[in-house]
Amino acid sequence: MAQQTDARSQPPAEEPYFDDLAELYERFIQVIDGDESPVRGWLNDQLRDGGRALDVGCGGGRNCVLLSTRYKEVLGVDIAERMLDIARSQRAKPAIRYERRGVFGLSADRDGTFDLVLSVNSVFHMGPPDEVLARLRSLVAPGGRLVVIDVVLDDDWDTSVDGWQLPYAFGTARMVYQVSGDSAAAADAVRLMLHPRWLEMSRGNLPLSRSAFHRAYADALPGAVIRDDVNPTLCTAVWDAPSA
Repeated sequence: MAQQTDARSQPPAEEPYFDDLAELYERFIQVIDGDESPVRGWLNDQLRDGGRALDVGCGGGRNCVLLSTRYKEVLGVDIAERMLDIARSQRAKPAIRYERRGVFGLSADRDGTFDLVLSVNSVFHMGPPDEVLARLRSLVAPGGRLVVIDVVLDDDWDTSVDGWQLPYAFGTARMVYQVSGDSAAAADAVRLMLHPRWLEMSRGNLPLSRSAFHRAYADALPGAVIRDDVNPTLCTAVWDAPSA
């Protein structure tokens, strides 16, 4: 008799929403996370020189290019093939390898460990934060670093109200315009966040509230440095693995 597998033991499935959102998201992120943005400056300050780096949820590969200036080998993974098409066509580098894989398709046994593990605007899409962060942490080499930037909601945001995505989309567009002065980018933010696939995603993959982010990351990554001041819609966490 074949052995049955308990579905509860299986990692959560990741849905490649960004296959349908790739071009919109690429235009959006190039503005909100441009080379001169506070997010970019903060991220660059967290990087060290090293051997191996991993970008989980790499999207169009912008951060992989940044990592390749500091690390000898960079692996970028994403579940959205269309995002990887953009990465491979626009941001191919000898030191970078792009692969279609999700976070639960990565393991230290298969892939080894990394001096830097990075995930930007992606963890909340991947599954329960305790499971995702445990997997990311397991991929960090002794003495290495895990850096996460993720979207959060303000504690008073009520996502139980029908249509909450509408004011969220316009609020994000206003923030984009204030940061960039680019009205086209602000319009792209609205198009992105009111796209049917984004709305579908937002019903099943809600970002953590700011306070929940602090609790979840402090529990999963003891000693992590968590900040709220890099961008109004984001939290950041930096965790250094103990040396061997």
